[in-house]
Amino acid sequence: MIGKRVSIGLKPGAQKRADDWVSDSATAPPEEGVPPVVMKRLTIDIPEDLHRALKVKAATDGVKMADLVRSWITERCEI
Repeated sequence: MIGKRVSIGLKPGAQKRADDWVSDSATAPPEEGVPPVVMKRLTIDIPEDLHRALKVKAATDGVKMADLVRSWITERCEI
């Protein structure tokens, strides 16, 4: 069996489903009379202690971490 390679890939259609899931979650649910907002993903690296502090702040405020960061960005960018 030396030299035999077995490739393990995704199930047929798995990549398409994953891509659809990401693109579907990137669009906010439409409200009546309001066009949907297209969302973009932002990935940043932060120190573990800062992540922990953000998580505590979000939990204390009863909001999602992403919503908290979005509100801070909106305030700083004066949108």
